[in-house]
Amino acid sequence: FNKNLLAMRQFSLLFFIASLLCLVSCKPEITFESQGFDSEKIAVFQTFIAEEIKSGKIAGAEILIAKDDAIVLHEAQGFADLTTQKPLSKNSIYYLQSMTKPIISVAIMQLVEKGMLSLEDPIEKFIPEATGLQIILDPEEGMQGEKVPLKESITIRHLLSHTAGFSHGLGTNKMELELYYSLYGPPLQMSENPHKTIESRVKALVAAPLIGSPGKQWYYSASPDILALIVQRVSKQSLPDYLKAKLFDPLGMNDTGYNVPDAERNRVMSVHIHDQTGQLITFAEQIPTRGNTVYGGTHGLFSTAQDYLRFCQMILGNGTLNNQQILKPETIALMSQDQTNGVFEAPGKGFGLGFEVILDPIAEGYENKGQLSWGGYFRTHFFIHPEQDLVAIWMTQILPYSNEYGDALRENVYGALLEP
Repeated sequence: FNKNLLAMRQFSLLFFIASLLCLVSCKPEITFESQGFDSEKIAVFQTFIAEEIKSGKIAGAEILIAKDDAIVLHEAQGFADLTTQKPLSKNSIYYLQSMTKPIISVAIMQLVEKGMLSLEDPIEKFIPEATGLQIILDPEEGMQGEKVPLKESITIRHLLSHTAGFSHGLGTNKMELELYYSLYGPPLQMSENPHKTIESRVKALVAAPLIGSPGKQWYYSASPDILALIVQRVSKQSLPDYLKAKLFDPLGMNDTGYNVPDAERNRVMSVHIHDQTGQLITFAEQIPTRGNTVYGGTHGLFSTAQDYLRFCQMILGNGTLNNQQILKPETIALMSQDQTNGVFEAPGKGFGLGFEVILDPIAEGYENKGQLSWGGYFRTHFFIHPEQDLVAIWMTQILPYSNEYGDALRENVYGALLEP
C-alpha cells in the first residue's frame, strides 16, 4: 500500500510539473502582430528615433504605446544628459510643461461633479481679483494701450476651453511680450521666477488686458492657472495635497508632483537646446526640482511615462482605473466634446474641456476621430484614441517647442496599426 501511495504521489508531482511546463511553453507568443501592430513599421519608428538621436536633434526619447490595457512598446533611447553621457532609462522623470493642463482640468471636473462649482459659474465668484477686466484694442501698443471694459462674465467653461480671452504671453506682439515677463520673468531663465505662489501669478494674469471677449475666439492661454487657484480655494487644500489625494494616489501616479524627492533626482532628464552653431547641448538653465512653490495649472508638474499612462488609461476607462473612479463616464464624454462653438480654427479639430479633440479624421489623415491629445513645451506629447483603446506617449526634454514629434508619434503609431 505504501509503495502504491508513493508511486501515486510521484506521478501526481510529475503530472503537475508537466502541466506547468505546458502552460509556459504553450502560451501564445506575444508579438507586435498579436497586439494589433505591424512589427516592421514599429521597427521603422524605432529607427527614426535612433536617427534623431544620432543626428543630434534630440539627446534621447522615451516611448510608451499601450493598447487594450497592455503595453505594446516601452523603450528609452539615447541620453538623459549629453554632458555626462548618462543613458536615458525607462520611467525617467520629465518636466511636463503644458501636459499639466489636462490633469488640472480633471481636478476641476471632480469639483463640478461634487456640486462645489458649475461650468457656468463666473470666475469672479472664486477669484474676486478678476473683476473689472478690460479688453485691449491693439496688442501692438502693449498692456498700457487703449482698452474697453469687459461686458460679460468669463465662466469656468471658458477657462477650460481656452475661449475666455486670456493670453499665455507666448505671442510676438508687444502686449504678449510684456505679459510673458509679468508671468514668467526673462525668457529661458528658468530659475528667475517673479512669483512665489500661484495667487501672485494669477493676480498678474487678471491684471493684464484680455485679447477678446469670452466665447468669441480660441486663444491658447494661461487660464489653467486660474483653474488651479480655484481648485485650492474651493477644496480648501493646497493643489499638491488635493492632486495627491484625489488623483495621484488613487491612480498610482507615485512619481508625479511639483517637486522631485532627493532620492529620485538622478532619474530626471536634463533639458537640452541647440546652441548658435546648431550643436545640441545640455541647457545651462535647468528646471529646479525642489523648492517649487508656484503650483500652476498651466505647467509645473514632473512625471513619468508610466504615470502619465495611468492618467490616460483612466480617461480611456471612462473615468475609472483599477476600480478607482476619478470621474463619471458622462463627465469624460463631456470633456471629450468640442466646447468652442466652431471658433477653434484648425480644420476638423476642436477643443474640449482640457484636450484637443479630433472631430473629423481628415484633420490629420488618420482614422482617429475622437482622439484626445496635447503636448508640452519641452516636446512631450501624448494622444488617447478611445475607439482603438489606444494610448501613445512621447517623452523628451528639448526646447523650444515644436509639434514635430507629436506628428511623428501619431504618424508612426497609427501607421503601424493592423487592419481589424
